[in-house]
Amino acid sequence: MVAHVLRRCAIAPDPAAVARLSQNSDPRAAATAAIDWAMNAPAQAINPAQPRKDGWDDALNGWTANLRSPSAGIHERMTWFWHGHFATSSDKAGNLDMLHTQQQLLRTHAMGNFGTLLRQMVTDPAMMLMLDLAGSTVEAPNENFARELMELFTIGPGNYTEDDVKAGALALAGYDVDYNTARVTKNAAHSLGGEVVFLGRRGRLGVDEVVDTVLAQEACAPTVAAKLYHHLVGVRPTAERTAKLGQVFRGAKYEIRPLVEEIVHGEEFLNSRLNRPRFPIEWWVGALRAIQPFRADQNADVGVWVLQQLNQMPHRPPNVGGWPISARWLASDQQLVRASYVRSLSWKMQPIVAPPGGDLVSATIARTSLHEVSGRTNQVLHDAALATAGNADEMTISRRLLAAALLSPEFALA
Repeated sequence: MVAHVLRRCAIAPDPAAVARLSQNSDPRAAATAAIDWAMNAPAQAINPAQPRKDGWDDALNGWTANLRSPSAGIHERMTWFWHGHFATSSDKAGNLDMLHTQQQLLRTHAMGNFGTLLRQMVTDPAMMLMLDLAGSTVEAPNENFARELMELFTIGPGNYTEDDVKAGALALAGYDVDYNTARVTKNAAHSLGGEVVFLGRRGRLGVDEVVDTVLAQEACAPTVAAKLYHHLVGVRPTAERTAKLGQVFRGAKYEIRPLVEEIVHGEEFLNSRLNRPRFPIEWWVGALRAIQPFRADQNADVGVWVLQQLNQMPHRPPNVGGWPISARWLASDQQLVRASYVRSLSWKMQPIVAPPGGDLVSATIARTSLHEVSGRTNQVLHDAALATAGNADEMTISRRLLAAALLSPEFALA
């Protein structure tokens, strides 16, 4: 139960935290304690430094150090969730300063107010470049941002018309972004001078009015809430549950924390264990925690670029829809990359040490936070321990056991 909570409320379980929080003999009480810990974990375990102009390693190691930190809880999980929600790719908005600023914006408001976050994302320079809002004019409005604002970020498909897209594009036109300085400016000459009708609201609208209007739509709260539910629980909510989540979110005036609490304190959250594939970022963080202890050093050699091979590199979502919850993360090419990665770091593994009265298999399960394994996986782990016992050193046995655990079917699930 505790490992499940930390798989979902953090990025991956920290073995020490699982052991500490599992001391209560009542699994539900232990899970509740884990939820409370995750909800109140430090908002910023590490504050990533501004990366150098050419410092992609700095940028990636800075962010992933936060994700890997043993003290990271729901705040870092939500920072990652919003990165997928407001997906921005370096392929189109490649200025590191802009991307770092956006990451810090997401972190600042990760558990704050969705309306505030949305308002600031509209004029975030990286987002403006990503969705072509920068340079859009009333003479030649680009409709990309207005469309995704409604379809992906707020009210969802079927709740707006093409006329709304056109009106939204006109209302948001007139902004420019200086790529070198990340400065956003409004050019009055290329901005809306008259009235438009956007989602039923008529007037001379700008950013504030557009954001207020989408937030006021009946579909907004349940659409965003259902997406977060799917991310945290692993399945889509029923229509009844979606309506309830929407009521909670709107009733809280779009404060994010009450919505998260409503989801993670629900029975369906605790009962939905190992029901979706782990995202590559989740697998990577979990594997690292088992292989070697956390280092706050942002230049630690943790092989962050393997995330590119696993198709979930921060700042490089596949499209504006972000990363899907999909069986693609269980594909054989994923398993091959993961096996190669485990092997590449095996030389720096900490040996597995059996506790007094314990055995190496139980120690491996604890080290990897794999507390629900099938009989088949359990047998494979015992076979791996027996195959090397007596004729191999401690490190060789540890490498085989950890490799078997980290590449098991259960470790591929969240």
